[in-house]
This record gives sequence, C-alpha cells and structure tokens, in this order.
Amino acid sequence: MKLTILSALLATLLIVNLPEIVSAQDSRPATVMLSLQQAQDYAIKNNTQIKNSKLDLDIAKKKIKEITSIGLPQVNAQANYTHLFKVPELSFGGTTFLKTDLPSGTPLTSDDIVNEHVSLGYKPLDPIQLGVADNLTLDITVSQLIFSGEYIVGLQASRVFYQISEQGKQLTELNLKESVSNTYNLVLVLTQTHEILSKSYNNLMATLSEMRAMNEQGFIENTDVDQIELTSLNLENGLNSLQRQMEASGLLLKFQIGMPFDQELKLTDSLEATTAGISLDLLTNEKLNLSKNITYQILTTQESLAQLSLKREKSTYLPSLAAFYRHQEKVNAPAFDFNPKDVFGVTMNIPIFSSGTRSTKVSQRKFELEKATNTKNDVANGLELEFINSQNELKSAYEKFLNDKKNIDLTQRIYDKTLIKFKEGMSSSLDLTNVQNQYLTAQSNYFTAVYTLITAKNKLDKLTNKQ
Repeated sequence: MKLTILSALLATLLIVNLPEIVSAQDSRPATVMLSLQQAQDYAIKNNTQIKNSKLDLDIAKKKIKEITSIGLPQVNAQANYTHLFKVPELSFGGTTFLKTDLPSGTPLTSDDIVNEHVSLGYKPLDPIQLGVADNLTLDITVSQLIFSGEYIVGLQASRVFYQISEQGKQLTELNLKESVSNTYNLVLVLTQTHEILSKSYNNLMATLSEMRAMNEQGFIENTDVDQIELTSLNLENGLNSLQRQMEASGLLLKFQIGMPFDQELKLTDSLEATTAGISLDLLTNEKLNLSKNITYQILTTQESLAQLSLKREKSTYLPSLAAFYRHQEKVNAPAFDFNPKDVFGVTMNIPIFSSGTRSTKVSQRKFELEKATNTKNDVANGLELEFINSQNELKSAYEKFLNDKKNIDLTQRIYDKTLIKFKEGMSSSLDLTNVQNQYLTAQSNYFTAVYTLITAKNKLDKLTNKQ
C-alpha cells in the first residue's frame, strides 16, 4: 500500500515537472546551422581562450585603478589597547603639614625638621601619574601622495599593460578564427570526399553484381570478380576510416567554437563558394603593412613598456613628497598627556647614496630596452619573409588546385570509357581497378589541393589582419 502511494506521488511529480523538463530540452535547437562567419562569431562568444583573454582585459582595467588609487587620499583607522603593570609617576617635592607645637608665628627651619626639635605632622606631596593603567587609543590618519616619479611612470605603465592585454585578446581572436576556418573547411573536404567515395562504392558494387551474374553464365573468370571484390573491400575500409575522421574533425570544430558535443551541427558553406571567392591577383599583389600586423603591434607595445621600465628606474633618483594628518582620541586620558590630538606633517624622501644599486638597475633596464628593440626589428624582418613565402605558397596552391581540378574530369572520362570496355570484354578487371584507383587518387589530390589553398589564404589573411 505504501509503495503504491509512493509511486503515485512520484508519477504526480513527474507529470507536474514534465513541461519544465521538456521546455529545457526544447530550448536547444535540434540542429544548429552555421556558415563559416557564423561559426567564427560563435567561437568568439563561447571559446574558453577568448573568455580568458577577456578576463585578462578586466584584470588589466582593475590594475589601472589599483595603481591610480595609490596617488589618491588614503584614510586608515587604528585602535590600540594598552595595559601598564606600573604607571610611571613624577614628583615635584614639597610637603603638607598636619600639625606643629611651635608657638604661633614661629618660622620653621630645616634644622627643626632634621633635628626633630618639634613634633611635626607632615607628608610629601602626592606624585603625578604620567599615564593610566588601562587605556584604549583610536587613531585616524589621512595621507596624500604629493609627488613621486615612480608613481607617475607606474601609472603610464599600467595603461601600456592594458594595451598589451587588449592586443593579446586580438591575437587570440585571430588565431581562433584561423583555426576555426581551417577545421570548418576540413570538415567540408572530408564530407565531400566521403560523398564521392560513397558514390564510387555504390557504382562499384553495382558493377560487382553484374560481374557475378556474368561469371555465373561463364562470360568472365572468377579472377575478374575477385579483383573487383578486393577493390570494393579496400574502398569500404577507406569509407569507414573517412567516417571516423569526419566525426573527429566535427568534434574538434565544436570544441573550438565552444559548442556542446551532443549538439547537432550542420555547415552551410560550400567548398566551391569558398574557393571561388579567392582572388589570387588581389592577395598576391598586396603589400605587408607591419603597423596592421598584431604580432608587430604587440612587440612595439612591449618596447614601449621597456622604455617606461627604464624611465621608472631613473625616477628613483628623484625625491618623493607626501603629506599626512592624524587625529588621536584616548578613551581614558591621563591628567597630564603630552601627546597632541591633531598632527599635520609633510614627508620628503630624498635618495642620496645607494652604493650603485640605482645605477645598476638603470643599466639593466637599458639592456632590456635594447633587447626589445632588437627583437622587434628581427620579427619585422621575419614577418616580411613569412609574407613573401605565404604569397608564393598561395600561388603554388592555386596552380595545383586548377590542375587537380582538370585531372578529375580527365580521370572520370577515362574511368567511364574503361568501364564500358570492360563490360564489352575489351578490357580486364585489373585495368578497371587501376583506372578507378587513378580516379580516386585524383579526387583525393583535388580535395587536398582545395584544403591547402584555403589554409594558405587563411595564413595570408592572418598576417594582414583580415581574419
């Protein structure tokens, strides 16, 4: 009875919450359709590296505020409790007389006290306590930096650090766009290759079926049938391997753009449209503008940062100036308190002699600046060389792409004619197999040329900051 009631309650809960569960599942589209541009935009929003680069940018912003706040007024409060086991005292001498037997009007001399000629009653004056046993002190201090060379240079350096973080984010986006484009087109290449192989496999299986029928009737030998069957098995293995490559590259693309692996994804761009949009003359005639290259921009900013680092070390020769105001309150103040409640002061720190420490640091920063300049110039030459090589690679890839595209038509015609001859008994199964392998090799070379052409273009676009 209890089990039945519990089952009914669970069923009720499931029915009540079912619309919410279904709604949560239905909120994700069954299939996401993305063009290359949409895939890159999706990656910019969801890729982990991009998210981290944005966080680095936020950290740089906070760093500027942190350094800026050093030069703004600082207010600090402090509470101190003290207990004195013995309170210090101060006595000023003197006595207090209680009685005397001398006649009225008789002066009292020191001899009278020392020799005790008279019966006196006196005691010394009470000492003055210079503190209290238990006390609570509250201090409030306001300070303001007036001048500091290191602070001024540090503030400039923080803004340059933010610029480097921003440029690092741009470089991350460029690298990501290039990777997404390469993987996106790789998936297209594998998909189209799979379609071509599937079509060839289906045609081959139809031919194999006809050959088996011809073999049963005695028109062809078993060797011819075995040769085509062997080719079909190899083609089937190639299809299975290609299918696994498609799945792996699809997962890689989802990983790059930050999409869940269980989400269905369909690519809407085509290889034909991509290759048709490549203008060889426009790309190969373009000149490299180093000021637009993000790598060169980062190195230029790092050189500026090295200059500021040198400037900061030189600023340590300058004095620093700061002002402060302090107010103090004591909960249990002594009778005589020599500590003032309000104090205002100005502090100047003047560096005089550091045994060569400052000059050594300045020399180090000079060397670092020289290294940064040398690195920037060396990378500039390297980028120029890489740009020339990339243009040459693009030209070679484009020429191979055109030739391999022609080879597909040639090998297709050769295969069709050989198949007809084979069916008419004018060609052997080995000839048919060789021609088919030639056709499949031409297809493979073509798609490889397509992918090489696209990646070469992506590399050139990255150098010119066009991704």
